[in-house]
Amino acid sequence: MKHCLFRKIILALLPMLCAGALYISPSANAGYFNDLFNGVQEISELPSEVNQLKEEYKSTVSKLEEAQGTMESYRQQNEALIQQNKKLTETVQSLMDEEAARQASSKRIRVLLITGAALLAGYFILLRVLRVVLRR
Repeated sequence: MKHCLFRKIILALLPMLCAGALYISPSANAGYFNDLFNGVQEISELPSEVNQLKEEYKSTVSKLEEAQGTMESYRQQNEALIQQNKKLTETVQSLMDEEAARQASSKRIRVLLITGAALLAGYFILLRVLRVVLRR
């Protein structure tokens, strides 16, 4: 009896399942067509996107080349400035050496003049002292 009841339920539900499948089926097909249409549309838009990417790539490459050229000119300017800085450093060092030599020479001359004046003054003082001592 249970077996017979089970068959009746299945026979009653089978038409409902088929009707439900037919009802869902058209919307599912529309989704497939929409997906297919969207896929075709995306594929047709790909060349324009590829061309846009190519243009952006070319623009980026040209900017990179320009930046490399600028960087090269800066490097050359930097090397020239380094050479100029070396020359200026050598010039300053030679001027400092000359100034030191001039000051040393000036100090030597001052010491010589002071020593000469002191010797001359000492000579006259010694002569006066000797005259005073000998007169007594």
